[in-house]
Amino acid sequence: MEKKITPPIPVDRWFQDQAAVQELRETLNKPSFQKAVAILKEISGPSYGNLMDPEKNSQRLAWYAGYRDAFNDLEKLTKLPENSRNSLTTLDEWTHIE
Repeated sequence: MEKKITPPIPVDRWFQDQAAVQELRETLNKPSFQKAVAILKEISGPSYGNLMDPEKNSQRLAWYAGYRDAFNDLEKLTKLPENSRNSLTTLDEWTHIE
């Protein structure tokens, strides 16, 4: 059975659904979710044992950065953009070109 692939929802459409934004905000504020985030960040972060192996240390730092980015992006989805410059569709790395 093939899985039907659906395109991602545009960010602007996400912010039009105020109920979804509010529901996500409530989920992110739940103590159980915050505890799970803290645990995932803690176990994915570098440790003393990994510092001895550069390859393992790099992998751990990459996982840690991925978790941080994912949770920070979820947090951004709970706050309405003030204007298009603050939108998630604008990459921070490229704003210096404008």
